Amino acid sequence: MPQGAHKFSKRRTVWSALALIVLVGLWYAFRPEKLFVNKRVAEPPPAALGQLTPLYTGSFHSEARGTSGRATVYQEPNGTRVLTLSNFSTSNGPVLQVILLDGSSVANGQDLSADTTMHRDLGELKESQGEQSYTVPTDVDFRRYNTVAIYSAGLHAVVGTAKLEAF
Repeated sequence: MPQGAHKFSKRRTVWSALALIVLVGLWYAFRPEKLFVNKRVAEPPPAALGQLTPLYTGSFHSEARGTSGRATVYQEPNGTRVLTLSNFSTSNGPVLQVILLDGSSVANGQDLSADTTMHRDLGELKESQGEQSYTVPTDVDFRRYNTVAIYSAGLHAVVGTAKLEAF
């Protein structure tokens, strides 16, 4: 084998290895299979429903992606407030957050992670479908933060919203 062919083969092996590392890194960062795999969660209500007082409720409407279900805020006997998502469904995607928004300022494409005065973050969405609950901080005023939003920081997009109204 000529010496040039050996160098070409070595260079080809190095480039192939680098390409494989880059492809694995991109797959790990974006996880494209999550766009097609829906996981369901069936979290039980935080307490027996007879002991919970419903305060606010609203239905989800799609914004950037198909989102449906109902958001309801309950108060437990000890004063703790819990947001429950029932019959909930949204499309998979990058990490999604459950946030409470000042409903007068909902704008798609807005970077909500930068301006924390316009929203209250309740945490990462547990799964894209099913029943799930989130504890609401005691200082949240629902007269101001009256919209539940599912937000994708990676896309800077509000995926779906539910305007809360008194029960």
